[in-house]
Amino acid sequence: MIHKTVRPTTVGILALVLFATSACTHAGFSPVPTPAPAASLAAEPIVTDRPDFTESAVTVPQGMIQIEAGQTLTQEDRQQSVTFGETLVRVGLSKRFELRLTPASIALAQDGNALRLGREDAGVGMKVAFLDAGVGSRRWIPAVALIVDASVPTGATMFRSEHVLPGAKGLLAWDLTDRVAFSSNLNWALSEDPAIGTHNEWSVSGSVGVGLSDRWGAYTEYYGFGENAQGWQRRDYVNGGVTFQPIPSLQFDARVGVGPSISRRDYFVGLGLSRRW
Repeated sequence: MIHKTVRPTTVGILALVLFATSACTHAGFSPVPTPAPAASLAAEPIVTDRPDFTESAVTVPQGMIQIEAGQTLTQEDRQQSVTFGETLVRVGLSKRFELRLTPASIALAQDGNALRLGREDAGVGMKVAFLDAGVGSRRWIPAVALIVDASVPTGATMFRSEHVLPGAKGLLAWDLTDRVAFSSNLNWALSEDPAIGTHNEWSVSGSVGVGLSDRWGAYTEYYGFGENAQGWQRRDYVNGGVTFQPIPSLQFDARVGVGPSISRRDYFVGLGLSRRW
């Protein structure tokens, strides 16, 4: 059974190391799954919320810890930036709940001759899984989960928000076949702009993941943002990547994407590593 392994993080000038634990594959359609032995959970392939933008609908198993990290190189609107760390710590609190901690990443941004280096805001959140994906004749039943989180103004002055910025993400996932899965998110967040203050920001995504072998996977994805900031604004992105799992609890990933403007040659590339205990 294939699950998305995700979220954007990209190449830069620095290498990253991370250790963590990831969730297991979707269980059968059952509102209350039966507990699995620790050895059985450890043998399941890691399921991550990276390298794509779309979050998985799977939580980390109870009592396990997963760390996902990476770095991203971005060229957008003639500005270049590199983000180091991009760490997400996921802790399985129960069968259906996980705690999510986002330590501050380090950002290096260049705009013309101006160079900015500093720490970004940290964050905290929770994921709850409501429903497991259907199997066999029930494949039309999606896995359903919800993330609620918030960024906290803890970063360096040039990257720090003035307020706590909450957000929510609705997560859906279908195992279309034993090797192909489709995941989608609908997200809301409170965003902040120095010129206009706080405002609502919406985003939507769709990601198709394919299991190429027992160790290799690939995905392709679209995601877009919309916000009412001095008029409606929209940004669209397309990306794809690969994952490699040398052992069930360890995953390497790489991705590349374009957007929001192809005419400006905007792009991003990244590498990541995830580990589960």
